[in-house]
Amino acid sequence: MIKLFVTDIDGCLAQPYTGYDLEGLAALQRHAAEAGRPTAEHPTPAVSICSGRPYPYVEAMTQALDLTVPVLFEGGGGRFDPVEAQTTWNPRFTDEIATEVEEVHHWFVTECIPGSKMSIDHAKRTQAGIISPDPDEIVEARAETERFVEARVPDLRVFSTDVSVDVVPPGITKRNGLEWLTEHLGVEMAEVAYIGDTDSDLGALSAVGTSFAPANADEEVLKAVDHVTDGTVLDGTLEAYQHCLDLNEG
Repeated sequence: MIKLFVTDIDGCLAQPYTGYDLEGLAALQRHAAEAGRPTAEHPTPAVSICSGRPYPYVEAMTQALDLTVPVLFEGGGGRFDPVEAQTTWNPRFTDEIATEVEEVHHWFVTECIPGSKMSIDHAKRTQAGIISPDPDEIVEARAETERFVEARVPDLRVFSTDVSVDVVPPGITKRNGLEWLTEHLGVEMAEVAYIGDTDSDLGALSAVGTSFAPANADEEVLKAVDHVTDGTVLDGTLEAYQHCLDLNEG
């Protein structure tokens, strides 16, 4: 039984800098409303989010989908309960880690961003991130960031998408975040389905009972999951959710 369906945002619910598929979001909203929270035996999996995006964006998407299950932002750095309107920070985010993240943030602002199209991914607390509409700029920035991290804060890890580079504490990952969420909800990881599209999702995808990637996912993700959908982005996520429904009802 799949009790909880968790989705990333970028690449799974929407694409950065493009309009939303409002009909698709409405369809997922209906599934979430039917399922409610994953406490009762029900063939419709509850719906949650696990995204590297900061709290304000994830909270807005949570409201758009009218979710009642807690969601994860900053890749598991924080958890938001939309029913209680409460935010909880990952207990692994220590003062020492905060100092290291701030060092990366300072380097981004003073050394990496000037003269480029990039900007800080604002509102993040447990990780440091930059964004750009230029994928080539992101490729170059990731390489520079990896060199800086290796030299100055080697405990941290670097992830990227086509539009972002994030530097993340090793103990605060999407996998750890899902384990933190499922423990809070009383759900086993084997009862979770997760859909993701980039390297930051790999740990979570390997830890859940059922893993999905939309057709637009990175090549290494496509090779790592149980199921690759025919559809891209939200079409793929709805396809994955339907697959979970079919498994539960079968």
